Amino acid sequence: MPASTYGEGNCPGIPLPHDTSSFDRGVVEGGLRPAERDWLIRQRRAWMTDSGCRSDDPDDLVDAHAVPIVASRWARFGELPFGAGASPLSVRRRDVTEVARQCRKNECWLPLLVASVAWGWGKGGFGPTRLGWILDGNTRWEAPPRAVMERRLAGAVETLDREGAVASYRYLLGDGQIPGLGPAFFTKFLYFADRAAGGRGCALILDARLARQMGRFWQCRADEPYAADGRSPDWLWQGPVWSAYRYHVYLSFVGRIAAELSESGERWTPELVELLLFRGGLVGPG
Repeated sequence: MPASTYGEGNCPGIPLPHDTSSFDRGVVEGGLRPAERDWLIRQRRAWMTDSGCRSDDPDDLVDAHAVPIVASRWARFGELPFGAGASPLSVRRRDVTEVARQCRKNECWLPLLVASVAWGWGKGGFGPTRLGWILDGNTRWEAPPRAVMERRLAGAVETLDREGAVASYRYLLGDGQIPGLGPAFFTKFLYFADRAAGGRGCALILDARLARQMGRFWQCRADEPYAADGRSPDWLWQGPVWSAYRYHVYLSFVGRIAAELSESGERWTPELVELLLFRGGLVGPG
């Protein structure tokens, strides 16, 4: 499979940037090592058991990923679009995707921002406080008016649909920046917006845990000849703000993993790889 067509499913693949470093290109095009391949296959089997999903289809396995949310902690942002049943609510990726579909229908994106941040924080942490800072500002920054914030979120989705995930990521780091909303959460927003439009792997979540997994892959290849002039993997994947270039490399690599694993005849998607990398321990042995 050519390097420019990595990826699977509805997403045609994210080719590497034309100016990719030799270290990054070597890792992506080199693919998985046997221990890493085996680790991911074991993670898939374990997730099927742990999630209670009766289907081995990757879309169903991803849909089954649920996060507990205490609705009352988010009450000041209005009723969560998942309903206010049991507490904690068990919110699946499928549920947040449905919020994104409604946002596309209504051309209103703030509900998805609230839903994706709530889903990302789960039932713990200071997520509601953080979301309050994003929406209302704090002593460090002034929040833009809601109408401006809505336009920036809409602009991110328009860019996503027209130019792809990397361009949309770059927009939210630049002209469309919303103070306090960094990549760990705006990639969740982009992921669900993309998923609601039928994208499966064009936009993926990148947060600190996934960046650590990427650092692990790069660290395991730091002695390869192509890494001789490269920077430390810890530096390359250091957050909490990753460059648009780094996000581009990430999408290419995860798409490459999904394509390689699918060569056995079992279907894999980039979002399934992302989920398994997120929920597992450090990839590979040791």
